[in-house]
Amino acid sequence: MQTLIQNTQAYRLLKTERENNRFSHAYLLIFNDARNLRSALKIFAKLFFGCENPQTEREKTVAKRIDEESFSDCLIFPEPDKKFVVDDAERLAEECMLKPVESDKKLFLIADFAEANTASQNKLLKLLEEPPKNVFFLLGATTPFSVLSTVLSRVAKLEILPFPESALSSALARIYGENKFTQTDFQLCATASGGSLGTAQTMLEGGEYKTLIDEAFSLCLCTGKTLPPLVKKTGETKRKKELLFLLRTIFRDALLVKTLPSKKDALLLKPKADELTAVAEKYRAEALIYAQEEISKAEKQVFFNAYFPQCLEVLISNILFFNAKQAKKNQN
Repeated sequence: MQTLIQNTQAYRLLKTERENNRFSHAYLLIFNDARNLRSALKIFAKLFFGCENPQTEREKTVAKRIDEESFSDCLIFPEPDKKFVVDDAERLAEECMLKPVESDKKLFLIADFAEANTASQNKLLKLLEEPPKNVFFLLGATTPFSVLSTVLSRVAKLEILPFPESALSSALARIYGENKFTQTDFQLCATASGGSLGTAQTMLEGGEYKTLIDEAFSLCLCTGKTLPPLVKKTGETKRKKELLFLLRTIFRDALLVKTLPSKKDALLLKPKADELTAVAEKYRAEALIYAQEEISKAEKQVFFNAYFPQCLEVLISNILFFNAKQAKKNQN
């Protein structure tokens, strides 16, 4: 996890600010990975206190205590698996009045601030407007959309973008080793995750990525007659974003197979070469490009809570119809 985070633009930005001694008083770390958000905040906290790559015994001790959540000048709210509430904000305000004990500054971490209600966010707002001397805040959020605009206007934003599949695959190999899983498992799961390590871990551990990939290929290779029963089965998935991401990846890889067969090394779903070839043979190149546009529309609709089965059926129907129209056009 630390290797992934340290290679992000957000991490490099904060490191530059530390080197120039110009920290902002408050940051919002946007990281769409609920499973690993708390750990990510601690990685940034170690950077903040200069112990990201500990050399001295002092640095090693501080880094260890940040991980254990026992460093008195780096407090994390709320308790694990709890939401940040008004009581937490009040306790945080009290802690702000106390001077640093083990360093020259105090850092408060909050995860997941996107889950905090309006009352608790407003309670924290005054501290963000008038922060005590040598007190800093790092708020973590899986999305900025539920964070109050008044809070957003008072924080510097650090955003971690989805990780590349190759980086995720390597991270999974480091975390799990190859006793239980294979490199193919890591690669397929990383591709199915949509760039999220937490999602990749959950899907790998549960094995659900295999089913999701099979369902995505079934949708790509279906006909107008077989689509409705497929949608009835697949449309209830809890992995809506991941399914759409897989559809995007399949159509993208199929376009490479169709137009640049010599670039097979660039395929994201290399272990599924036969299925990709079938998709490439089924669709016109224009339809494979068109699919990307339609998936973008579907992703936006899902974000705004559209009814997913209907959204999925319309998506695949539109792609099939466009493909048929292109085929007929070329025949004429």
